[in-house]
Amino acid sequence: MVQGIEMDTADKRSSEGIIGLGDEIERIQKALTDFESGQKLDIAIISEPFAGRTTLITATEKMAAHKVTKRSFSSIVKNKEELLSPEQPPRIMIIDNCHFLYLRTIGGFDLLEDFLKSVVSSNNLFITTWNLYSWNYLDEVLNIGQFFPIQLKLPKFTPGELKELILSGYKENEVEFIGDVTAEEKRVITFVRYPVTLKQREKTITIPLFTINFNRLRFRLSRKEEEKKAEDIIFEMINRVSNGNPGVAKVTWAKSLEYPTIKPSYVWEPSFKIELDYTESFILYLILSMESINKEEVVEITGEMKVDKILYRLAQQGLITVDHGYYKIRPEALNSVVTHLKKSRVIW
Repeated sequence: MVQGIEMDTADKRSSEGIIGLGDEIERIQKALTDFESGQKLDIAIISEPFAGRTTLITATEKMAAHKVTKRSFSSIVKNKEELLSPEQPPRIMIIDNCHFLYLRTIGGFDLLEDFLKSVVSSNNLFITTWNLYSWNYLDEVLNIGQFFPIQLKLPKFTPGELKELILSGYKENEVEFIGDVTAEEKRVITFVRYPVTLKQREKTITIPLFTINFNRLRFRLSRKEEEKKAEDIIFEMINRVSNGNPGVAKVTWAKSLEYPTIKPSYVWEPSFKIELDYTESFILYLILSMESINKEEVVEITGEMKVDKILYRLAQQGLITVDHGYYKIRPEALNSVVTHLKKSRVIW
């Protein structure tokens, strides 16, 4: 029998140290239990980069350690032998980073299609992970969703979950949170003197008026910001900057902390001026959806002869990094990249 994880009913979003992914752990646990009872419901775990797939798949592997066979890919798979193994007694097959099983070229889907056939025909339970943007594309062209009855799209983290996740790496009270919102920034009503000229008397007088900062007023009324602790304000800011992505939040925290102190004014908010044509945007999308791709693969997909120049421009704008010839999205640029690609209608 597969040994499970007891769920904390008071907080399903946090289980056995898996912060923010308690619901997903619970659904995987049920699928493992059902598999032991003879019901095979294959799983697709889907998320954008840096959103916690690795954490979830590691927890899954521990749940059924004695019955797991795992394949994890870090670049595009070219040979069938890298993926498939002879059929074994019913096991749990964890296939990590399945977006590396295809290439957007003629014949570039053959390996993926062979894999999907094996998922259907095998007695094994398949637990797979996918890049969100590759999944959306493949579901559109190949309807891959039909092969995975359980689809887990990882949620955005809340400010509280990001706080718990990040502070779990520190001792209690190790980090000092300091509020630094000035009285002027907190002011809702500001009094000003407005000059008025009286033509009949040829005289200018000043009339006292007041202005209301409605944004600050709404914020106070709806969220009572003035009552919040500095640490809560900080993690709300980090949540907004990262859009609830835990990997991006960790990068934001690392760039904001002046150990052992952090203030709201320290929170790093990156700004990117993205100026790309459609071809450049499409290559940026390829890097986003594949997560790691080299120049030769980009050329093979696009046929573009100026790939070196385009990759240089993407790097110069701070959107990508290169590691041993493989291009990846910078974590802190993720939200700006996605926003740009949506505005450009490269993704929906």
